[in-house]
Amino acid sequence: MFRVKELLTACLILSFSGNIFGADAILNEYNAVANTEFLNGGDASADEDGGRASDSYFGRVQGNGGDWFELVVITDHLDMRNWKLDIFSDGIFDETLDLTNHPIWADLRSGTIITVSEDLPSDISYNPGAGDWWINVQAENNANGFYIEASNFRVNNSNWQLRIRNSGGAVVFGPAGEGVIPDGPGVSSIEIFRLEADPNASITADSVDYDDGRNLSTFGLPNRWGLQDFNQLRSVVAEPSTLTLLSPNGSEIIVGGTTCTVAWENLGIVDNVLIEFSIDDGDTWSEVYPPNLGNTGSYKWLVPIIDSEQCIVRVVNIADLSVYDTSDGVFFIYECILDGDLTGDCIIDLADFAVMVASWLDCGNPYDPNCSE
Repeated sequence: MFRVKELLTACLILSFSGNIFGADAILNEYNAVANTEFLNGGDASADEDGGRASDSYFGRVQGNGGDWFELVVITDHLDMRNWKLDIFSDGIFDETLDLTNHPIWADLRSGTIITVSEDLPSDISYNPGAGDWWINVQAENNANGFYIEASNFRVNNSNWQLRIRNSGGAVVFGPAGEGVIPDGPGVSSIEIFRLEADPNASITADSVDYDDGRNLSTFGLPNRWGLQDFNQLRSVVAEPSTLTLLSPNGSEIIVGGTTCTVAWENLGIVDNVLIEFSIDDGDTWSEVYPPNLGNTGSYKWLVPIIDSEQCIVRVVNIADLSVYDTSDGVFFIYECILDGDLTGDCIIDLADFAVMVASWLDCGNPYDPNCSE
């Protein structure tokens, strides 16, 4: 009888724990930023540290994109039809989101990123062979319900957790999130929760590699505390692609606060291009704001008001971060601070004098009785 009990106990453990032999899919990131807050606090113009913390997809917006969380597929050719995503808030079960029987879930390749969002429409243009490893599905009361049940859900910073179950109800992974690890990271209302390691089968729900973050979130992309490497998971060889930066490509002199065209061309399939710039010849990088969307071949960049002789730009294929190009040489950005420069060309000359003469004795205050008619 004792051995029978032992066997039954072992079977129960195997049925309800997805972490013993490695999970088929894991939690990668979720957004805990409150609707009234910005990532890392502050306001629309700057975070509480004077920077511009933002999400790589949404940019710097209030609420950081709303209610969303992100999964990564670990097992190749995974069938996730009719799987269940259990949501906990305050560590207490809140609700379940059911994936549907749609064919999009029938054969998922390892390394696929799945985002579940409340506000962003579904996008299942998924094609790993072309370098597109991302699926986004909308779970919201008014959504179509084709891919996941149409139901509002909440994500917050109050011991929010996620549990993944397969179509038979067995736990595949989790619960994972805030409050799972004793003395683990506490997530505030201006932070996100993310995996700070390369996703793989050894990641467990209580992994110490889960941590909070406030400098950057990456909806639909590898996490960037450093940079997640998906190469071990992505066995599909994408069609080759190239990116070539055309401008600014070196030696340009650009006035801060003006608009500069970043131009590039590509070969092969490049659906989305990330544009970044550096003011220290590549030691550190910042994403342009607002973020570039899609791949049109050009972007109107509002150049920051700085003085630097070590500026370069980088364009990156978001689906394959190894495909990128940078400026061939440094270019220059300078501030133009001349009180008498009325034409904005950073030169005080007769043109500025002509502007002044044309406005001679004009008065900009219509309520001033001393203004001449």
